[in-house]
Amino acid sequence: MVKILLKMNNPQVTKAFNSWLGTSEAIRLLSIISFKGRRFYRAIVNHPVKPASPNKKWSQWLAGLIDGDGGFYLTKKGYASLEITMDIRDEHALHIIKNVYGGSIKNLAGKNALRYCLRHKEGFLALVRDVNGEIRNSYRLMQLNKICLKYGVTLIYPEKLTFNNGWLAGFFDAEGSVTLNSNNEAIPAILLTQKTSEILQPLLDIYGGSIYIDRTSNSFKWYVSDKEGILKILSYFKEYPPRSLKKNRLHLIPRCYELKEIGAHKASDNNQPYLAKTWETFKTKWSKYEQ
Repeated sequence: MVKILLKMNNPQVTKAFNSWLGTSEAIRLLSIISFKGRRFYRAIVNHPVKPASPNKKWSQWLAGLIDGDGGFYLTKKGYASLEITMDIRDEHALHIIKNVYGGSIKNLAGKNALRYCLRHKEGFLALVRDVNGEIRNSYRLMQLNKICLKYGVTLIYPEKLTFNNGWLAGFFDAEGSVTLNSNNEAIPAILLTQKTSEILQPLLDIYGGSIYIDRTSNSFKWYVSDKEGILKILSYFKEYPPRSLKKNRLHLIPRCYELKEIGAHKASDNNQPYLAKTWETFKTKWSKYEQ
């Protein structure tokens, strides 16, 4: 910061370093530099704008997250913003986004959830450039179209989804879950939940699984529980890692299969106490989303 100010035609800075001054005068002038430096630093921290990311994995992951948990908004006065709401345990994922584009993160009153909000124009437009062409939710596309019209940006429609696309990782962070049924079979499953089946349908041909209607929640669920299908998706997530806490359960699935092969899920304290304890330890990690 001092080097930057020295390059400027600033008589105070020049005098502070190149002329004989009393102690109090020097301290006063250096304090001005320090104060201005702090203000300049805070401006950078609050609005850290970076150019559009060349990393397609990042852009695709972010678009998937926005398709599930985000939204583009434009007020009547013309103010544009992006909001993403996630579980409070996924604070780390929101901080990753904030570190790239700026914005703020706030706790929602009375809820175990956080909301990321981006209003700063430069950071907002950088994000729009990154996700333009990767958004797949039709409702989000309509929102993004309004933003593009406001700023004179050409809306880009997404190409056909393929296996090697980071979008699913972001959408999983938003709408996914990893479960372990409570019966003696202990079958792990990966799910995605949506109000309509439109956005889930392409996943069948690419990643396998099935779609069914959950009548208790009036929603559609994409569901994968067979071992071959699970391992296929785990290979995808290895290349395109999620950033939410759900990733810890994904990491535990191979351990689940290992323990099932030796019968740990059916062991009892009477016959195989050590094996039973190993299974209980695994279930504790599973319930707490620990690795």
